[in-house]
Amino acid sequence: MTDLLTFDTDTTPNNPQPQTNKRKNNPEQLRHALIMAAKNLMVQEGIGNLSMQKVADLAGVSKGGLFHHFKNKDDLLIAVIELFIAQLNTAIMAKIDDNDASSGKFTKAYLQVAFTDETIGIGSDWSGLIRAISADALLQTKWQAWLSQKQRQFAATDGEPRHIAIGYAIDGAWLDNNKAHDKQHLITIYHELLGLL
Repeated sequence: MTDLLTFDTDTTPNNPQPQTNKRKNNPEQLRHALIMAAKNLMVQEGIGNLSMQKVADLAGVSKGGLFHHFKNKDDLLIAVIELFIAQLNTAIMAKIDDNDASSGKFTKAYLQVAFTDETIGIGSDWSGLIRAISADALLQTKWQAWLSQKQRQFAATDGEPRHIAIGYAIDGAWLDNNKAHDKQHLITIYHELLGLL
């Protein structure tokens, strides 16, 4: 793959000759840009309307460049859900004290992240992704596998029926199509669920 060239055509006295600078290709940055473009299209238009061409256009790359990173649409969709799960998991685990054996510690952390974390929670630009995930069997399987793994990991502290019910309520809040929710409405729901723990 050849490096792209950029030209500085400023010919002021301090820069009498046009400069040719090589810009290094950053495959990880491009891959991330493609994932984010796909995520944005999934949230805005749904998975059914997502095409590889739309993703390439939104990311500003050729379709061939997209296929260099992802072999097909399913591969790209899996990368989106894996990034979402990784970021959500990181945010939740950051709120959990490993030495805390109190009841509902995972559920409480999941609740806090879902309702108060502006970068990955319900109020973030990731919020519509769960609706898109629910419409696709492959992505739903990935999501359920993560939730099941967390239920097993925290079975000792989060195995009571009330924890499971609150988890379902959080999942339902992700799925809510009402974009009119204001922050105060989400805070009210958060405190009501928190009170049940």
